[in-house]
Amino acid sequence: MNLNLSTNKSITTSRRKAAILLMYLDSKMPGLSQQLFAKMGESRSKMLLHEINQLGKVDKTEISHVMDEFYELAITQNSVIGGKNVTDKLLKDSFGIEDPDDFFSSKSGLFDFINHLSDKILIDYLKKENRQVAALVLSLIPDERSAKLLSEFPVEQTAIISKKMLTLDVPNYPLLWKFHRELELNLLGEDDDTIEESQQIFKLSRVLEMMVSDTRKTVVDMISTQDKSSADKIQELIFSFNDLVFMSNKDLGIMLVEIDPLSSLAVAMQGISAELKDKLLGSISERLKPRLEEEITNADGAAEEDVQKAQGSIVQLCRKLENEEKIDPLVEIIKQKQASNFVETPKSDAKESNEFPIEPESEEAPKPEKEINEQDIEKKKEKEKEAVNQDDAKEGDVS
Repeated sequence: MNLNLSTNKSITTSRRKAAILLMYLDSKMPGLSQQLFAKMGESRSKMLLHEINQLGKVDKTEISHVMDEFYELAITQNSVIGGKNVTDKLLKDSFGIEDPDDFFSSKSGLFDFINHLSDKILIDYLKKENRQVAALVLSLIPDERSAKLLSEFPVEQTAIISKKMLTLDVPNYPLLWKFHRELELNLLGEDDDTIEESQQIFKLSRVLEMMVSDTRKTVVDMISTQDKSSADKIQELIFSFNDLVFMSNKDLGIMLVEIDPLSSLAVAMQGISAELKDKLLGSISERLKPRLEEEITNADGAAEEDVQKAQGSIVQLCRKLENEEKIDPLVEIIKQKQASNFVETPKSDAKESNEFPIEPESEEAPKPEKEINEQDIEKKKEKEKEAVNQDDAKEGDVS
């Protein structure tokens, strides 16, 4: 009797139901749980995996009860699995989500946008927030990054935040999603639609960075014909080899040491501006400088395709060093590029238009002018003739 009561109590736990259902379906269709976890994201998967870990052995009666309830929800109510009625009820009963439309409106997982932010931006924000918020954010990101960020706090605050993380009660999903959106607004400073658009533009800019410059230019130009504003934003966010001119000498030195072989750098430097060339040569060690200059001479005449590939490899090396925090965030370089109006816009033809106005009958414009001049000449001759006649008449009167 007591065992049955205990079982009934466990069945009423929403997460336990979800765990039992998932394990039963996976036993019938191996690999299903892996697909579902991939869709759910790390945070939600972690909670459900924790529940599965606590299941232990589940008797047939409890499994049957869960499956019957699921069958009743999905079939008896004349709903199709995956239909709105079913998902609305399942989300509410299993996860406490009251607003399914808002839940599905997000194209990215819970707190996924944090992955796009540098550690510096995130730690600056957390240091301004209260310790409870800091503890919650640090508990929701990967452990390795959480430990790294936690070490950036003063020792006393580190101890307090760590203690709060141990005793933290993770909010239910509705509150988590609200916190997710508030965090986006605070860190990105934009509304939901703009945030989603910004994430898409950010992702595409990173993809285009990996292409050779000719292909990248073609793609951006094609986008520009349809949406110039987005194309400009993408161009601004792309970190290119030429942007190294804005990198600090310290970071350049760190990056240059990582390039191997040195001949690839020499190939990448073909055709670059004198300013960037001097900056790169000035940032490399005195020991390697003569060798690099020799490699540059040898690489003279390298194919444009090889030059672009070499430059692309160095750009990706910079991204790798940025992720490893060996160099400063490249977003600072991109900001400098934007401030210096690095992205060129088509030159205005206003001056030419003023000098040579484009009118429908522009080619015939000189003709009326010529006709007017001829008329003026005729009038002038007639006036001169009249003046002569008047003078002759006056002379006759005098005589």
